[in-house]
Amino acid sequence: MKHTENIAVIDIGSNTLRLLVGNLEGNKLNKIYTDRVVTRLGKNLTKSPILSEESIKSSIDALIKFKKIAEKYNVFCIIAFGTSALREAKNSNEFCKLAEKATGIKINVFTEKQEAYYTFLGVTEEIKYENIFILDVGGGSSEWIYSNTDSLLIDSISVGVLKIKELFLKKDLPLQEDLNNAKRYIRKEIENRIPNVRIEKIIATGGTASTAAMIFCKVNSYCPEKTHKTEISIDKLKSMLKYLSNIPISERKKVIGLSPDRADIICSGLLILETFLEYLGANALVISETGIIEGVIKNYKIFCYNKNL
Repeated sequence: MKHTENIAVIDIGSNTLRLLVGNLEGNKLNKIYTDRVVTRLGKNLTKSPILSEESIKSSIDALIKFKKIAEKYNVFCIIAFGTSALREAKNSNEFCKLAEKATGIKINVFTEKQEAYYTFLGVTEEIKYENIFILDVGGGSSEWIYSNTDSLLIDSISVGVLKIKELFLKKDLPLQEDLNNAKRYIRKEIENRIPNVRIEKIIATGGTASTAAMIFCKVNSYCPEKTHKTEISIDKLKSMLKYLSNIPISERKKVIGLSPDRADIICSGLLILETFLEYLGANALVISETGIIEGVIKNYKIFCYNKNL
């Protein structure tokens, strides 16, 4: 396979489906096209372990759309992977079969460690520290990686923006008690799974991290060139959360940098980031606009070598 042939990667997340079309020249990734559709595939999994008919339909519709786009770019193959929602839902196999029937695309359901590993590969292509903690806050789970000169630890905790919203931040304006209860829950989950290491800065990737950077930089539309490697102090993050949690969702939708489809989940996402920062003794976030989808495309041979679209 020639390195210049185009590859499409689809990330089927609990909140968002994302598409990246690109190619590799040597080890350099050229991004040709990106897209995203919010489908809330993992909605209400805290109440019932079944993907809803509505979210299944909207997610398959997005896959059909993404396949048509990928075909326009003459891609050699399409790699699709699912994460937390498809790991947890009892009818995930049914969803994967329906999706394959509608599109011909086989979906790889990543384990927690696979998800974290490919996130690590995607982030560390551009951001390199000897002592690094990477965090990807998703809709249903958060993947973390700690790497130093002696070890590499990779894992996931069952804490994501949709889950925290559905369990604790149900009101338009969350009470301080709701925020405190959510924070205690997140802290307990962190303490159960993550060693008490000390880190100066957390590398954050994913939708919540990008949104925090867009708000911080006052960028109206997604522009990774402007937000990549943005640094946000813990004090600035706390101020952002305090402001957003004290205005109704209708007002949040008007905030520069905050996409309206994230207005109801941004507080839970920022709360997760804040709790991680406090637990690790970190003073800031560094935003990475590369992550799991880039990690997968850089390792396309594992998924699609000698396979045709």
